[in-house]
This record gives sequence, structure tokens and C-alpha cells, in this order.
Amino acid sequence: MDLVYKAHMLTQGGRSGSIQSEDGRFKLKLAVPTELGGKGDGPNPEQLLAGAFAACFEQSIRHIARKQHSGLKGCYVEAELSMFTTLDDAYRMALTLTVHMAGALSQFDADDLLQRAKGICPFVDATKNNVQLNLKAVLDTPVAA
Repeated sequence: MDLVYKAHMLTQGGRSGSIQSEDGRFKLKLAVPTELGGKGDGPNPEQLLAGAFAACFEQSIRHIARKQHSGLKGCYVEAELSMFTTLDDAYRMALTLTVHMAGALSQFDADDLLQRAKGICPFVDATKNNVQLNLKAVLDTPVAA
């Protein structure tokens, strides 16, 4: 394997602390969600994971669509991350990605794009067997970002 990129992040203070990139261009104060006993007055690690996963997965879809010259004209991804506790008080996650696609695609083509993207997305590979991933393709017109 050839190294193509390396990210370096710094954290301090856990869930109610802060996170920043090594170069200082990205800084964010974190907050514990109210559902977990916090004030919920800022973003939390689960939101960051859901957003990062969705962005990476969308890029994988766009990459596959370009390579196979599909009719995809645009897309966006809704991510919903759920946390659960086990009987042993361990946390587990499930992530649902709803991918909205526009273009000359059939439902079969859209579903096929999701499965192909699942095969190349590094976030899918990194969370395999420890995050339940649910994928859904919806054919519609994407919202302008």
C-alpha cells in the first residue's frame, strides 16, 4: 500500500473538551449531549463521526459514478448515528446513511452505486464489524450545499 494522506488531530478534555488539527486550522469545542447528561451546548464526537463518515461515503459514490460514467448528476447524504448500551454497559453504534441522488438513474443503479461505494469507502472498512451500517438510496433532486 502507498501512503496518500495522514491526518493528525489533538484532543483535550474528553467529550466536553476540544479538538483541533495539528496545524491549528480546525478548532472545535465539544459538548456532551443532553441525552448523556451534558448541557448539549455544542457539537459532540458522534455528530463529527456521522458527518465525516457521510462525507467520505458521498465521495466514494461520486468517485464510482464518475468511473462508470453513470447518470448521477448530484447527491447528498443524510447521516443518523444511534448509540446503544449493552447489558455489559458497553456502547455500540448504528449508522443509517440515506443517500439522495439526482440524475438519469434507476433504483437498481442507485442501489448498485451504494454497494460499490461500500466496497471502497475507508470509513466502512474501518468500522466493519463494530458499527451497524444501514444504507438507503433515494432518487430525487439534491439540495444545494
